[in-house]
Amino acid sequence: MQLTLDQVIKSRDVEDPVNLHVHRSIQLLLLRPTLALGLTPNQVTFLSACAGVGAAACFVRGTPLSMLVGAGLLFSSAILDGVDGMVARVTKKSSETGHAIDGAADWLVNVTTFAAAAYHLGEQTRHPWIAALLALAAHLAWMHHLMLYDHHAATFLRHLTGGRHQGGDLERARALAERLAREHAPLHLRVLTAIYAAQLGNRDRFLRRVIGAPPPEEGAAYVERHRGAMRAWAWLGNAPHMDAMVLAAAADRFDVYFLARIVGFTALALSLSLRARIPSPRTAP
Repeated sequence: MQLTLDQVIKSRDVEDPVNLHVHRSIQLLLLRPTLALGLTPNQVTFLSACAGVGAAACFVRGTPLSMLVGAGLLFSSAILDGVDGMVARVTKKSSETGHAIDGAADWLVNVTTFAAAAYHLGEQTRHPWIAALLALAAHLAWMHHLMLYDHHAATFLRHLTGGRHQGGDLERARALAERLAREHAPLHLRVLTAIYAAQLGNRDRFLRRVIGAPPPEEGAAYVERHRGAMRAWAWLGNAPHMDAMVLAAAADRFDVYFLARIVGFTALALSLSLRARIPSPRTAP
């Protein structure tokens, strides 16, 4: 079976250029052997999480060699983080449980790598409190940037697919958590789903304050008006964050990444948020 990129991604409009032209090409090459091995999407997600946590361990060790190995592991985690979705779409195994596990795994990788980067920078500079504050500020910025990207990507895809895309829906996540509790599902599934629902709840509260009411456009009109903005929002997604951390680890300059996230990415998020709140002639009442 010959698969093309457009068959295994959600939409080119929600992909940042680095992810689209670098990550996705590698992920597409890995997709066939992954399918041949019979790995499920959740198993690929687990491998991605293991690689990410392994990268964090390398950052804590902090030698020049371990930093390079950690950069390689983190890049591997980023690649596998896209392969799981491709496998789910090809095998028709996409589910809300899979979304929950993937979201919780992303959270785990990012928390551990930020903490490890802060520790390494503190040891390197002999100013652990400054390193910790920089890492905390960068992590909070990343969380809010990712919330904005997830919201706009989910909204764009919902309009693009005529409502078929259901990822990132808070009510569905809460319903799933309640169903798993009633069915006494395995503890790890209940914990991961609870983390996912909590993430979506925090995202929705944050978005109501930042964005306000959604524009009254529907379907094709929404897609046409927001396509350019969506491609800019994509730079706030998880893939650019992972790529930037990979480069920072390889160069042993986590301080540069933290400042870029706090200042540069926040400036982009603020400018796009202001643009999203200003109604155009087509959306003004």
